[in-house]
Amino acid sequence: MHIREELQITKPLEPGHEVALAILLTREYVARLFDQALYEPEDISDQQFNVLRILKGGPKDGYLVKELRCRMIYRFADVPRLVNRLEARGLVKRCENPADRRGSRVQITPKGLALEARMHAQHQALCQQVDRCLAPGERDQLLSLLERLRNDHRAQVEALGR
Repeated sequence: MHIREELQITKPLEPGHEVALAILLTREYVARLFDQALYEPEDISDQQFNVLRILKGGPKDGYLVKELRCRMIYRFADVPRLVNRLEARGLVKRCENPADRRGSRVQITPKGLALEARMHAQHQALCQQVDRCLAPGERDQLLSLLERLRNDHRAQVEALGR
């Protein structure tokens, strides 16, 4: 369904507006799919799951909060608050950072590893669903176009955040 039809827009859209709406609506559908099938059943947010995945794949001694922030999909997330919530559930722990006592390192706990492992297969299946309607060449083209858009807007976003 065309974006104008789906959103019941009767007037023509500017090209940039149409692209923005298409990206945002697509993101909404993908986010709802993951929320309903993966995150809500485990009572965890997408951002909390992102932190668990980062910690699982990271060094054994964990990451500093600022290192987590750089690796997250949502770059402007309140990472200390996310870590606090995960720590309250026993999914991560903070450890003293011997190199700098002002910051602690965050590590995934066995309980956090078990939750991530329990969610892993469903996460993989959902990821495979996301592009199932695309041919391999279309997938590569889409990724290339999205990368170009991100690269073009990254500097603007960072300038606004300062």
